[in-house]
Amino acid sequence: MNFIINHPYISITIILLIVNSIIKKITRAEHSPLAKVFLFIMAIIAQACSPFAGPVDKSVSDSFYYSKTKSNICYSPMGNWFELGNTKLNADVKSFKVLGRNFGKDKNHLYFKSNIIDNEVDIATFYVDKDNYICFDKDHVYIAFNYLSYDFNKAHQEKNLLWKIAKANPETFQKIDHNWSKDDKHFFYNYVPIDVDYTSFEVLNENFAKDKNKVYSLKTYELLPALTIDPATTKKINDRYIADKNNIYDFQEYQNSELVDSLISIPYQNIDDLKILEDKFLLFDNNVIYDAAKIENADVSSFQIIQFPYSKDKNHVFYNGDIIEKADPKTFSIFETSFYSKDKNYVFVYGKLLKEADVATFGPTNEKHSLLHKDKNHTYRGGEIVEDN
Repeated sequence: MNFIINHPYISITIILLIVNSIIKKITRAEHSPLAKVFLFIMAIIAQACSPFAGPVDKSVSDSFYYSKTKSNICYSPMGNWFELGNTKLNADVKSFKVLGRNFGKDKNHLYFKSNIIDNEVDIATFYVDKDNYICFDKDHVYIAFNYLSYDFNKAHQEKNLLWKIAKANPETFQKIDHNWSKDDKHFFYNYVPIDVDYTSFEVLNENFAKDKNKVYSLKTYELLPALTIDPATTKKINDRYIADKNNIYDFQEYQNSELVDSLISIPYQNIDDLKILEDKFLLFDNNVIYDAAKIENADVSSFQIIQFPYSKDKNHVFYNGDIIEKADPKTFSIFETSFYSKDKNYVFVYGKLLKEADVATFGPTNEKHSLLHKDKNHTYRGGEIVEDN
């Protein structure tokens, strides 16, 4: 009894745990019966602590709210005031209208999030497209810098909050996909107009586009004319490669994280019987191409994908197009943790021989969610020995 008197909070906690355990046994509940009560109480507390009276227009935005007294409008991203903040707009409450998820207006001002953007657009004709990202007024098309990448913002540093899309006609502008849009006279690549022949222009795949005059390699924010490619005979092979009458082409903006803007040409004799495996490997003219490079010593007739990045032919096993030395294609198999593999003689990790491993006893440790593997001698993490057994 003295313990209860001297330590009331600890005592109450212990009593609650005991009661919870008894109820759980009686009801045979899988989860704690008091958990729902606790969550219900927390929900009531959270509602009581909320600085909002409710959303202004929940059907349009989850970020504009009436203040608790309904005397102000607040901007809070997704209503998460506790983590993401809560900013009062000092807007006119009676006339405030939500235009989009992050746009609103009252009789005095136009708002993007909690910022006034009156001087950036024509307020009277401004509206937000149904996708909540593209904005229009009678003269221009806009997108918020906030919706664009860090690199774009860095390259186009402005004080404005909205990027005015040059040459865009608000009456005919439309998005095509994530990177492309157009109006009645121009195509736009990542919201920048491009100088191409409008009538004949087409996007071929993720790396190339063309018009009647040129083929273009697609960098992240610009088009590079690929003057060595013949536009008249150019056609799409898949989402990465194209071909003209002479070559197959690939464009790599980066290699090993280094900017290279490399246009790679792969000559061919005949691609009428071109085979494409899982959109990664090209098979033609007795060649196997992976990542725009020929896989040396690959036998086209027997080449197959085991489980990417593993492939094989009758003579070799390959990892990302490189031969796995000493691997036997007939007995080769892959572990569930797929950076490990083995054949009848050896264990491999990331396509390299794991010299210390004993193939007969090698396997997972069976510890839940563990990537560790072991044999009779060692425990391994990747290609590293972490423990002797």
